[in-house]
Amino acid sequence: MRVNILSLAFLASLLFFVSCNQTPENTPNNDSLALHGYAGNQMEKWDFGQQSAADVWLQWGQYLTDENLEGILSLAGDSIKIEVGENNEINGKAELAQRVGAWFETADVNFIPEWGVPIVYHESSETPGDGTWVVNGYRLESLSGDTLTSFVRHSNVLVKDGKVMFNRIYTHSKTVDVVAQLELAVNMNNYEGEPFQSVSVYGSFNNWCAECDPMTDEDGDGIYTGSVKVGKGELEYKFALDNDVERQETLTDGMPCTKTTGQYINRVLQVQGDLNADVVCFDSCDCP
Repeated sequence: MRVNILSLAFLASLLFFVSCNQTPENTPNNDSLALHGYAGNQMEKWDFGQQSAADVWLQWGQYLTDENLEGILSLAGDSIKIEVGENNEINGKAELAQRVGAWFETADVNFIPEWGVPIVYHESSETPGDGTWVVNGYRLESLSGDTLTSFVRHSNVLVKDGKVMFNRIYTHSKTVDVVAQLELAVNMNNYEGEPFQSVSVYGSFNNWCAECDPMTDEDGDGIYTGSVKVGKGELEYKFALDNDVERQETLTDGMPCTKTTGQYINRVLQVQGDLNADVVCFDSCDCP
């Protein structure tokens, strides 16, 4: 997880937004509850919220990845409002269903959460606000045909009674890439380590998620294969066992198929189009 100084700006944007939409009051006497932060010119206005609100938002993101429209609608309040950008709003569940349903019909969606904090605004130390804000950052990928559109975003999400009522989205970057189909194969017949149940591939194309792209050995010959969509250009990746980054293959600096990035030694490929990569052995650049 990468959390940087931009997160402070994200939180400040929420503080400003909520403070502009709350009734002004004098700074409260916080004898009964220790509050923190500020909203506008009022100090000590925030407390941590319940994890359950963050869980609702994480489930929303998983439903996006699963393209589960019914799941998303089950988490949406009847009067939900989503502000995607200037002059781009979604108002109510009916419009949400229409917009998201059309999106799912034309694209494969991947929601990648990166960080999030549930917080509650307090009118006073005895009077919490209505609902919990989940301030969060994520990446979003939308694949249509061979075109991958990627967003880096943060959003301020209001969760009340287990429903998403409001979401203001801030887009920090947007990139559009042409993707290629990459076929990979790893021979496990010479592997002499601890027993394993599964093999997967992970790398820069899937945010280094060891469980996201499993490989298969359908004919039982010990060679595991997999297909992934990747952006054109340089690709760093590795194979792992049992969906566990602690069981990633061990490569040595200077091996011809590797690239050293800081403390990490990864496999590297230059992808210019659809590619069927050579079979390699686990922990090796080739296979005897």
